[in-house]
Amino acid sequence: MRILTAVKNKFSSLFPSSETLKNDYGSKAFYEKYFGSKNSISKTRAMQITTVFGCDRILMETASSVSLHLYHVVEDGKLKAKDKELYNLLNLQPNPLMTSSTWRKMMIHDINMRGTHFAQILRNRRGEVIAIYPLIHDSMTVEQRENGEPVYIYQTKKHGRVIFPKEKILSIFTIPDDNGLTGISPIARVMREFVYADTLQEFGQNFFNNGANPTGIFRKDGVLEEKAFYRLKNDLAENYRGLKNSGKPMLLEDGLDFTRLTIANNESQFLESKKFSKEQIASIFRVPTHLLNGYDGATFSNIEQLSQEFIQFTMLPWFTTIEQELMVGLIPKKEQPNFKILFNVDSLLRGDYQSRTEGHATLWRIGALNQNEIRAKEGRNKIENGEKYYVEMNMTPIETKLKEDECQK
Repeated sequence: MRILTAVKNKFSSLFPSSETLKNDYGSKAFYEKYFGSKNSISKTRAMQITTVFGCDRILMETASSVSLHLYHVVEDGKLKAKDKELYNLLNLQPNPLMTSSTWRKMMIHDINMRGTHFAQILRNRRGEVIAIYPLIHDSMTVEQRENGEPVYIYQTKKHGRVIFPKEKILSIFTIPDDNGLTGISPIARVMREFVYADTLQEFGQNFFNNGANPTGIFRKDGVLEEKAFYRLKNDLAENYRGLKNSGKPMLLEDGLDFTRLTIANNESQFLESKKFSKEQIASIFRVPTHLLNGYDGATFSNIEQLSQEFIQFTMLPWFTTIEQELMVGLIPKKEQPNFKILFNVDSLLRGDYQSRTEGHATLWRIGALNQNEIRAKEGRNKIENGEKYYVEMNMTPIETKLKEDECQK
């Protein structure tokens, strides 16, 4: 406990959580390098797009809801390495400030919005990992030495530049940049789609702020005097603009006639454009639209299959990337053959109750699972004599069957 408290105090004094640090994300140079356009959108602005927020939240919460374990590799499989401090760090609490679930949410959010998640690795004198602290992405610069090794430079207000070697930093990303040292976020790779979605959302907001009514034309014979023109302009802005003035009758003077432009919102394909933009962003994050309350193409019969495909084709690549980075970053190379770091995806792949029970029964009948193993998968306690394996009596090796057939001939 004293060690953890000392680590916490040392880390907090070195990297205060309240400090504001340099942020190059969203700058013209950054996006022109990867996108080639002056149009850009910041992380904060992107998170205000409903679909972006929804996709990010789904990925964060899915990754944080799955157990993350350290295993000993044994001759007949693997065993949970509960005797190692790293087991508790990964599964429960990587540092005294947060849980493993919170850390993984931060990890996924960083990768989605920034491209890379950085974390500092603290070790004791024996080289064992005793804490893992997430770092602020925008304060980190990665440079490459002549020998190809990366160097991580962290900028702080109190201590200035702090240089970390590779073995003290976790660097996790899914889409590598040109040199493979850091990652690129989906926002930077497909900027136009996010700018388009942001424009649509702003259009919709302005549309409803103006009373959800299209504009119109004022007609008058002759020229309106300058004083009357500005009086009309101010009167319209103060008394007839916005939702609170929606439906309010308009008082016109001096022979003015108002003609409304009756172009309906759906006729300008606003709703269709919003739907298309939602589908495009969901495809960028590889999140099925039914998880975002979009049920086009989803039916009662196929919605479970769509959910399973999300786990298989979206989350499993995420899990594999994180598992490998944790293995390389946290376990010494000579010890890596003796350990595995794995997400327990069984809870995500369980399917409906009928499918699970039929699968368990099939594996039990062929002796692949015993009763206690089945009960463990269903979250139930062991029972007495539940470790025995059973096979059906009428099953026989195929060689025996062939010999019987040959004798009958």
